Amino acid sequence: MISSAHICYESTEVHVELEAISEQVENNTNWKTVFTEWSGFGVVVPQLMVLTPTPFIIQIEKDPEWVPEENREFAEWAGLSEDNELYRKLSRCDARLAIQSVTPDQVTTTGQEMFVFAFGDTVDPKNIEVSEVLKIIGKKISGVLHDCVNDELLQC
Repeated sequence: MISSAHICYESTEVHVELEAISEQVENNTNWKTVFTEWSGFGVVVPQLMVLTPTPFIIQIEKDPEWVPEENREFAEWAGLSEDNELYRKLSRCDARLAIQSVTPDQVTTTGQEMFVFAFGDTVDPKNIEVSEVLKIIGKKISGVLHDCVNDELLQC
């Protein structure tokens, strides 16, 4: 799946769970959340859908095989040198929250399950409602925001 943004963080410094993110969003914004999952190829990935006017999903990516390396690539693509504070912080991040798009016709609900199919970059991290949620989450986990849509890297 293609992400609209990532909030990168150090999993050794902060423990992140979708349940805690849901509470954070619902307690600090006007938006509700819904737990869902992506499944395919024998894998189930828990997700949290945030019901802003442009709904989006959040999933935790914490694979030590590729997440840290991709995070360092984000810093290099942003043109940051190794002595830059933001580069160093991002280089220590070994996990991230992937922010992904979902459109209403991509949500299928059965009696007991909800399936969400996400792709593209229709969720703009600079959208006021989306930005509000990302800032609250990013600040709580002391993260670094990689805005894939607007090609920016920011300290939360």
